[in-house]
Amino acid sequence: MRHFILCVLVVCFSAHAKSIKINIQEIPVTANPLNLTSSELVTPAHVVNGQALQALNASSLGETLKKVPGINNSAWGSHVGQPVIRGMSKNRIKILSNGMKVNDVSAVSSDHQVATDSISADQIEIIRGPASIIYGGGSIGGIINIIDHRIHDEFTEGIAGQYDLSQGGPGRETSNAFSADYGTKGMMLHFDGYKRDSKNLKIPGKSVSRKLAAAEGFARNKNGKDTLNSSYNDSHGGSLGISYVFDDGHTGFAFSNNRMGYGNPVEDGARFDLNSDRYDYVYEISDLTANVDKFKVKVGYGDYDHQEIEPDGAIGTEFMQKNAEGKFEFIHSFLSDSPGVIGVDLGTTRFTKDKGDALIANNHSKHASLYLLESFLVGEKKFTVGFRQGHTRYYSNDFVSDDGCTVAYSEGIACAASGGSEGATNFDDYVASYNTSNFSIGSLSQITSDWLLRFNLSHSQRAPSHNELFSYGTHHATETVEQGSRALDKERSTSIDAAFEWSHDDKNFSITPYFTRFNSYIALLNSGSTQHHIHEGEEESEALPVYSYKNIPAEFYGLELQGGFALADHYSINVWGDHVRAKNKDGGDLPRIPALRFGAGISGQWKNFSSNLDLTWVSDQTKIASYELKTDGYTDLSLDMKYRLPFKKTVSFFIKADNLLDEEKRDHASFIKDQVLSGGRSIHGGVSVNF
Repeated sequence: MRHFILCVLVVCFSAHAKSIKINIQEIPVTANPLNLTSSELVTPAHVVNGQALQALNASSLGETLKKVPGINNSAWGSHVGQPVIRGMSKNRIKILSNGMKVNDVSAVSSDHQVATDSISADQIEIIRGPASIIYGGGSIGGIINIIDHRIHDEFTEGIAGQYDLSQGGPGRETSNAFSADYGTKGMMLHFDGYKRDSKNLKIPGKSVSRKLAAAEGFARNKNGKDTLNSSYNDSHGGSLGISYVFDDGHTGFAFSNNRMGYGNPVEDGARFDLNSDRYDYVYEISDLTANVDKFKVKVGYGDYDHQEIEPDGAIGTEFMQKNAEGKFEFIHSFLSDSPGVIGVDLGTTRFTKDKGDALIANNHSKHASLYLLESFLVGEKKFTVGFRQGHTRYYSNDFVSDDGCTVAYSEGIACAASGGSEGATNFDDYVASYNTSNFSIGSLSQITSDWLLRFNLSHSQRAPSHNELFSYGTHHATETVEQGSRALDKERSTSIDAAFEWSHDDKNFSITPYFTRFNSYIALLNSGSTQHHIHEGEEESEALPVYSYKNIPAEFYGLELQGGFALADHYSINVWGDHVRAKNKDGGDLPRIPALRFGAGISGQWKNFSSNLDLTWVSDQTKIASYELKTDGYTDLSLDMKYRLPFKKTVSFFIKADNLLDEEKRDHASFIKDQVLSGGRSIHGGVSVNF
């Protein structure tokens, strides 16, 4: 049956793929203070925009980007998904909105959504190499920058906008997004809004894997059969922006709000409610002196609230975080004829958790950094050097943990009466300071007319995050006990990567091997021990695994490949793949490391019609850490088609079919991959109108 479906799709696709011509152009990169095109960066950015972004857009950032080489999805059901880059996630990745850090607590736990929705984005950029150093030290995985141009740096007279509507998919989602910009007398006004509404996810079978059912005795339909329990999503938001563009610069202010409500598939009836407000101000002026091209000021303030609500409606846990950040940059040419940037980054964050079981101490932090990025030409080679010196200081309140019971017990019968002991650990007020130094150098060499070599060497240091330092207790949403450590040392790593790129006429191919050695890697590891807790409304306690943060030596290495070529004027074929291994040098493999992937696709365009047929193969993951279960691989077949009406005002339609083979898909990077399934075979479509 699967081979029959594949053959039918190929035949149907081929019937439409006549007179295809592929157009490739340079893509401007916004997260790039030197204003270089992607071919001029030492390590280029991967940019997702236009129709590609429309086709990939999902309710989570991880799901949206999971087919970019080197990026995987750490999913929590269907509507929460955090990006994993080269096996690294959370605090090793910076997620930005228009170049400023997104304020949320997604790095605290896998069930926490990133507090922004890309449905209104113009493009998403992935930045690696020396340029990433200006956005924060320790971003060893990379930078993800979501661009929506709510504050304009160019003036356009009149009104322009876009409306997108889509419906369908495994969650039977209806999504709407609208954006509009109006320019008059140097003023630019921006408005955008969105709404997503989806039902519980349709899945191809039973939610719990056979391996987990055999190991833990879980019923395979514990979290649903054919439909995943509590996997709905209802979110909405938008932003307002006003800017003034003058002869040699611009200034502007913007406000945005995101409200997300989604279910918890591992606790039927439980849900999450996330509310995020953000204020941004930008000022930029050009041509100050002969050696200073630009001066930029960016200031942002975020107010975030995250509630975890029990099935009976009570607030079980609440996280609140307020963040203020300022960046001051000079784009200059003091050191060479090539552009350079020097800047200062200042910020403060206050985190509060006052409701629910003891999990993490209230705390606040302050950081200050000085950074620079310089480029030089030495003969035919281009070098880019980045440096960042940072200081982070934490202040935490006193805290009493809930360590749980050492044995199973029942409601109404105390832990001690059941023969166990229930401990509590006392923590005093605490102050910790960390100085971090980050350095990177990259080179760009044109070896022959067809071959290009990019090489990067970097040393990174990252201060421990507040959850790594101050967590110590039960997190019922993840069904774990997390134990941080105030004794953690800063994270230290050295990385090497090289990109070998070949291009000739309409053919191109690149392969990028990389290696990262951590002298000190902050790992969250399953200790092998358990603590017993009773959930709200339950009669018997549950044994929860204890996870601890530790400094360990580690290695990450792997490669990414990507290529494409046109077949005469008819077809374009592309291939891609990635592989990462991550080892604990004290012994064994690290947990939740994505499996080997390989993808291939055929695409083309005939007048106003375009189509893409993609096949992705994911291998079994057998390189696992202690207390992990192996994950079966799968094959994912998808088809998307687009048609643009031949009008002056662009109207386009799209249809996308996902998981056409109706495979059971479990991604090893997910914390709950054995308890939930990804969506089954589905079709969704939509329309986009530009005016």
